[in-house]
Amino acid sequence: MHTIADLPGGVTLHSENLGGAYLQVGTPIGKGEKGIYQVEKIASTYIEIRSDSKELKVEKGHHFLAGDYIAADIADGQRIVSVNKQSVEYDILTLEQPFSVMLPKQTALFASEGNNKQPKVVPIALVAASTLVPREGELYCGAWLICVIKEKQNLPIAQTLREHLKTVLFV
Repeated sequence: MHTIADLPGGVTLHSENLGGAYLQVGTPIGKGEKGIYQVEKIASTYIEIRSDSKELKVEKGHHFLAGDYIAADIADGQRIVSVNKQSVEYDILTLEQPFSVMLPKQTALFASEGNNKQPKVVPIALVAASTLVPREGELYCGAWLICVIKEKQNLPIAQTLREHLKTVLFV
């Protein structure tokens, strides 16, 4: 990754609604209320997901919680009813309704506002360094506004989110 512009001093993020232990470098973030930024939750499918399946096997490291909506570029958001983190290889997100389309392995997923493809948080920057997520309170981290990212070395970011990250070049 090559950084051209960042936010000096970093940004403040809410940590209460994050379901993971670490906030990984390259995670999309956007402006929230009162100057506090929010994470646009993302994930990647661990295996191919059938169109009739209510269970999504996703890679470890996501921040989704029960009650969140999850979508893909090709599928409207569905509500997550439970998150099972018992496997060491993947997590299982159980949905209220199936996506009704097949999702290939390593499909990029993102948090949506509801049963649509609108991002819950409109991203404007990426997290600059992996950071431990506190259980309560706020989290401080660096943020890249303008940068060049090697796709193969970064988290999977859906095209829907990339359209908002106009100053991030994915190569």
